[in-house]
Amino acid sequence: MKFSLSKHLFNKSQVTLLNFLKLAAFTPALVMAHTTPPIQSKGDVPLKLYVLDCGTIEARDLSLFNPLIKKGTQKTLASPCYLIQHAKGTLLWETGLTDELIDKKDGIEVMGGAFNMSISKTLTSQLAEINVKPSEIDYLSFSHLHNDHTGNAKLFTHANWLMQKPERLAAYHQDAQKYGYHPHDYKPLKGVKITDLTGQHDLFGDGSVIIVPTPGHSNGHQSLFVDLPKTGPIVLSGDLYHFQENREQYGIPIWNNKKETIHSFTRIDKLLDSTNAKLWIHHDKDQFDNLKQSPSYYD
Repeated sequence: MKFSLSKHLFNKSQVTLLNFLKLAAFTPALVMAHTTPPIQSKGDVPLKLYVLDCGTIEARDLSLFNPLIKKGTQKTLASPCYLIQHAKGTLLWETGLTDELIDKKDGIEVMGGAFNMSISKTLTSQLAEINVKPSEIDYLSFSHLHNDHTGNAKLFTHANWLMQKPERLAAYHQDAQKYGYHPHDYKPLKGVKITDLTGQHDLFGDGSVIIVPTPGHSNGHQSLFVDLPKTGPIVLSGDLYHFQENREQYGIPIWNNKKETIHSFTRIDKLLDSTNAKLWIHHDKDQFDNLKQSPSYYD
């Protein structure tokens, strides 16, 4: 059944600080040591990494992401997706804003005008451009299940969904929609193969693609380590940081679990230091605009 974007997808009253705090009360946080197991990739596994344009977000008050920033400061944010091809399978990391927004010329207003969300091209058209069908995606994973990351999840029901267990519990909770989740995005995935993760996960067993737990923005938030033979190692940060200034200031969004976020900052800092990896900040549009975008790729 076709749904109304404004009524069901981005109800402006759904996301509040109080709701996020309540969510933490009924969803168990991911309990783990504050260090990750050593990553021992030789950087010699053939991989391709495609960067896909999955939307644009106009943020009209950056103090929501970092109280140190003046209230009302505005910034344009990116919302990318990433396709990773390995000899043992293909991983789609994030599905971005829904392709249905392609018909919304002026985008849609979210959270009472705090954000405007839009797309200029669809995810499906970008996959088709590199000859990949949604049914050919072997693994589907997200940094977390907020709507700007899950908009096209329902297109990938053939994939094995990889998610930290606390995130799945929150996302399918009866009150999930009140806490910033949009179950209609990923409801079709409930009956497919789901691999619950409870910590770091080496997807292909060779150290080339590793899911790293980084809770704080949500209880089951995770980041991705990718070790490319020519480009070198990269960490896809998800919403651990939203833009470079937040990375530099260790800014913590008002709805985050502060303690878990600080632990995750430390975890990623140690990972970057130990592997000499580059950090790709998910929503940083300046950085995104300087990346090679599909159909070009990193290897």
